[in-house]
Amino acid sequence: MGGIAGMIRFDGQAVDSTDSTNIIRLLKHRGNVLSQSIDNGLFIAFGGTIESHPNAPVFATVDADVFSAMFTEQPFTSGYLQTGATSFNNLNADFAVALWDAHQQTLYCARDAMGTKPLYYVHQPNRFFAFASEIKALTVLHEVAVKPNKHKFREYLTWPTVYVHYSAETFHETIYSVLPGHYLQVNSKTVTEHAYWQLDFTKFKGLHGIDDYSALFHDQFTVAIDSRMRGKKLVGSHLSGGLDSSSVSCVAQSLLIQQRRPTLHTFNIDTEQALAEEQAYVQAVVDQWHPIHHRVHPVNDVLDSVLNIHHLFDRPEQFIIPSSFHLSVSLKAQELGCDILLTGHDGDSVITTGFEFLDQLISTEQWDEFEQASRQFLAPRERNIYTLSDRWPQLTDQAKYEKYVLSVIGSHLKKQFRKQPLPAFITQMLDHKKRFGLSESAIMAYVYQRIKVKFNQQTTIDNALSEDFKREVPLRPQQSTEQLVKSLSAENHVAVEEILNNTNVICNEQMNHIGEYYGHTYSYPFFDKNVVELGLATPMSVRFYEGRGRGLIRHGLRNVLPSALLSRFTKANFVEYGTLAALQLYEATHDQFSAASHPIWEIIDRRTFSKIVAIVSNPRFPSSRKTRYNWLLSRIIYLSLWLGSLEKPS
Repeated sequence: MGGIAGMIRFDGQAVDSTDSTNIIRLLKHRGNVLSQSIDNGLFIAFGGTIESHPNAPVFATVDADVFSAMFTEQPFTSGYLQTGATSFNNLNADFAVALWDAHQQTLYCARDAMGTKPLYYVHQPNRFFAFASEIKALTVLHEVAVKPNKHKFREYLTWPTVYVHYSAETFHETIYSVLPGHYLQVNSKTVTEHAYWQLDFTKFKGLHGIDDYSALFHDQFTVAIDSRMRGKKLVGSHLSGGLDSSSVSCVAQSLLIQQRRPTLHTFNIDTEQALAEEQAYVQAVVDQWHPIHHRVHPVNDVLDSVLNIHHLFDRPEQFIIPSSFHLSVSLKAQELGCDILLTGHDGDSVITTGFEFLDQLISTEQWDEFEQASRQFLAPRERNIYTLSDRWPQLTDQAKYEKYVLSVIGSHLKKQFRKQPLPAFITQMLDHKKRFGLSESAIMAYVYQRIKVKFNQQTTIDNALSEDFKREVPLRPQQSTEQLVKSLSAENHVAVEEILNNTNVICNEQMNHIGEYYGHTYSYPFFDKNVVELGLATPMSVRFYEGRGRGLIRHGLRNVLPSALLSRFTKANFVEYGTLAALQLYEATHDQFSAASHPIWEIIDRRTFSKIVAIVSNPRFPSSRKTRYNWLLSRIIYLSLWLGSLEKPS
């Protein structure tokens, strides 16, 4: 639990007492209030600390969960005085901080690299700078005019085909978010953004092979969970049955047993949909480690849940599946008194499958190794690649091999076709046919499928924005994490965009808001600084783990995870539930925004919206292709409800 807020006046005026009273009123759910006046300003901490360095006029208001005992009692002010603002990179912590250097008359605001702690701000040059852990604490300031940011609507309502970089703009004009892995340097006239996040791979130079890397992962992941549970009274954990949440739950419970602390509470959300059913894997964890397990169902009133999130989060809902899904766990955890909820959220972006290893082998033309790796990947009988065939389990081993190899080398062949004359491409295709023992029928079936997919892609919908809206609100450059991602990726030859992107950061922020209102801290062991660096530094061949994938988890936690989880090669499919949830949401809400005067129709083309509704409602439309339409329908409804709520008095 925690939060920060404050204001620096550059015009010589005092902080308005009504503003400070309103900020405290709106954020008091985040914890006990501490406040301190600094020059012409005010720092407030909610459940956190205010650092005041004894040897220098440097102050900091801090919302931080620090995961290393090596740091001093006042890590932010002490680190700043030693090495300046770059000291933020030395912290293994989830944090949001505002630091005032009275000598320089400069304010620094920063947040952790994964964006687990939110921090928003507004700046009026030569007048004031204000910041807070929640946007609502800024919208009540008497000098801030609240107006929706239409440019954010385009990003929010367009189906992404690539990773979208997290941007500083919010859904409110003039209110911005501090970028993850960055700090702001603020004076009376300007706000300058600087990236501080740097990766350190030198500590992994002595590691070789799966044993070394997985042993270090085991140790660092265990420390990451242990440090997050330190000082907590009652620990809860998501347990979906997947590798990520199961790894967190198993390690957490093993530590709690060793430390003779209260038993872990685990939470599984039961959607009652066959494709999302994971109870057998959940039960395997429960049988081995005996946590107190709770099987919850999504909150019945989906409309009320969405409106609740809009109030808590000060922006439209983020998740494709409405928060009636997520709130069910927080409500149960609140009832039990859990003060922390561990989650395996997006662990597969940090500890990846390693299946990109096959692309690496293709690009270096290691064909024998590629064939061997492909057969290793297909070896587990439980693996079901339904995206390549609805009848995958019924296919022969040779048919599976041909379909898979063609799917992997397909993009490579497509690039080659663009670079070379047709005869050379045909020669290369024949070489691949002979090299991998591919039949003509398999190649023709693959080509036909590619043509069919391309034809279908021409008719897909990626947004429902009206032409008038797109002309009124053109695309424009934004401050974002793009430059940081590019520099880290280029310097370290790793794919940072998989973990530092808009979807991940916004999900982190939303879960933070939910947890703070329901009395617990959401914490992400996979986003621990040491775990992230190890995951990024691990060679693809180690991640690939002879075709099993996710080698760090499968090998590193082989003595912790149940055997059923170690040999699991499937993932739950929530498309069916997503479709059901989107239709439930539509039925519960369409009367509220159907009127022609509703502001959503200044943004959305009504005919395109009707097409999206028809696709989601059509039982004959392939469920595997419905994800984007569930996403579009849900987001249009979320935005319409949010816009409707803005019209009502607060």
